[in-house]
Amino acid sequence: MPLAQIRQASAEQFAAHRAEAPDISETTPPEMTPALLDFAKTLDGDPPQYVPVVNDPHGLYGWCSDGVGEKIKADGGEAMFGWTIWEWPGALLTAEFHCVWKSPDGELLDITPKPKGERRIVFVADPSVPQDFDFDHRPRNRRVRIYEDADRTEWAREMAIALSGAQRVYEERRAAKANLPLEAWLLRKVPVDPIPHVVDELIAVCNEFEEHFDSLGASGPVIPDARFVELGKRRLEVQTRFKALFAERERCRSQS
Repeated sequence: MPLAQIRQASAEQFAAHRAEAPDISETTPPEMTPALLDFAKTLDGDPPQYVPVVNDPHGLYGWCSDGVGEKIKADGGEAMFGWTIWEWPGALLTAEFHCVWKSPDGELLDITPKPKGERRIVFVADPSVPQDFDFDHRPRNRRVRIYEDADRTEWAREMAIALSGAQRVYEERRAAKANLPLEAWLLRKVPVDPIPHVVDELIAVCNEFEEHFDSLGASGPVIPDARFVELGKRRLEVQTRFKALFAERERCRSQS
């Protein structure tokens, strides 16, 4: 695609995604948590670092390597490929293959504009990727769940402690009939948190959507087929379900 067409497509995508930005939950992780550091190790690059996002006329949203290529022609330096790590707070981490500019002084700068206006990214550089890497052949996004279910065992223990004398006798009799210790019996009464399953479902459908997108043979706008539309609807449905469950969980926590 000629550079002029790339610039136009980039501007159109950026405008569309900026309009959607309030509904986008993923953003730059505010800190390097143990979960993030463990995830970064699976990417087989350098340790994660914060890289500044700078406004640059050469930056191209959706075509980061093309933008960096234009920056190199104008100001020297080189490309640095690697992974940006995004966080859906409390839910999951996503690693997205990316390209940033390495200045002649060795400083890493992200010149690709961000719809949500992030001023820095978490970047896992991979110096082993050659300068002439074809970005159309980049690896797909990777994801990991960071949401942790509440300790149901601790809940059952607290339930046992809170039982009155008569309640304890009653529950102990029922536990004995089931051939279970009291806490194991009470554990059956603790509801299973549905959120981990929904997050895993979201990761699966996002991966499936992106795999199908790549099969359509384009890195930019595509002509959607029936499968593309169906997977897009599923992804939106699971995202909506997760947001509702997570909001209810936070509401309950604030009232407890």
